[in-house]
Amino acid sequence: MNASPLPSRDHTGRKVLVVGNVFGRELGEDYYMIMPKLLHGFIRLGCNLHVFNDREVARGSTPFLSTGPGRRAANRKLIETARNFRPDLLLMGHCEIIENATLETLRQENPGLRIAFRNVDTLTDAANRGRLLRRADSVDAIFVTTAAPIHGVAPDRRAKVYFMPNPVDPAIDIGRAFAHSDQDFDLFFAVSPGGDARVQFLQQALERLPALKADIRGLPGSPPLRGAAFLEAMNNARMGFNMSRPDNVYLYASDRMSQLLGNGLLTFVSRSTGFQDLFSEDQIAFFDGLEELVDKLDHFARQDARRRSVAEAGWRAAHSMFASHRVAKYILERSFAQPPSESYPWPTENTEPAADLPPQESSIA
Repeated sequence: MNASPLPSRDHTGRKVLVVGNVFGRELGEDYYMIMPKLLHGFIRLGCNLHVFNDREVARGSTPFLSTGPGRRAANRKLIETARNFRPDLLLMGHCEIIENATLETLRQENPGLRIAFRNVDTLTDAANRGRLLRRADSVDAIFVTTAAPIHGVAPDRRAKVYFMPNPVDPAIDIGRAFAHSDQDFDLFFAVSPGGDARVQFLQQALERLPALKADIRGLPGSPPLRGAAFLEAMNNARMGFNMSRPDNVYLYASDRMSQLLGNGLLTFVSRSTGFQDLFSEDQIAFFDGLEELVDKLDHFARQDARRRSVAEAGWRAAHSMFASHRVAKYILERSFAQPPSESYPWPTENTEPAADLPPQESSIA
């Protein structure tokens, strides 16, 4: 399960320029999400880190405070930033404002530069696969949070495609839900406003467990939370329900799963995700379908000592396997086409695309 790290390379002083919507108008609401955790990880490796928020630069470059009119200025200012900073790696998030022509200019001015693109949305969405294809000849590496070969990037394109797990960070994921039993709720689940089939599925289970108290965020009367209030609500529950959309693509999960595990909640995950290849039954509450979900929710709600034991084991595994500095180191190694410095527990090789998407057989039944 948890591989022992081998001696790693020294990345001290390596310059990383992160481009994306970080530290912008969200005013701290997103401080626990993926990119801030990666920033922490790079810093822990000793990297010299700089952030370029393309959206904020575009808005601030015109009197209209609009990204559209500021696109050209943002691209020009990224080039100026790279001239000043001279990065070794440029790591892109969802920065649609930045043009591929700008990336080519950066390469011409810095021939040793490596460029990586990080995409954490579901690859079953055709529009999102299009975002990967747009960058496939302009970047060296693409990192996706899906291990199934459904990205659509052909082997003859410039970019190599790699799986990356959602990181966990000890300075952000500070909850220890396994350490106590005085939370107000048995179960926590956060979903986009309006709900969907996942909420209906969970509610079917809860109808059969009337004594179980659940905090489902995103429903009418229980609005979604952001920032510290979100993590406080999460840590006010003993267990967490994780079901991404979709829930049947190999090793795909939203960052909610790493947040639940990282804060020590006993986390319920469908076996259709394949995460049992990384975690054991003593670390995560895996289930197949409604009946097993109901049985396990009831069991762990009644057996608190067992709940705490499994939750702590999952917390330790997640903080070890998905540690932000470990994921950041992996991104550096793959971006520079270096062999892995340790036996990472997740798939690490470039994946060639499958001919078709996998059948959509959801665990919701």
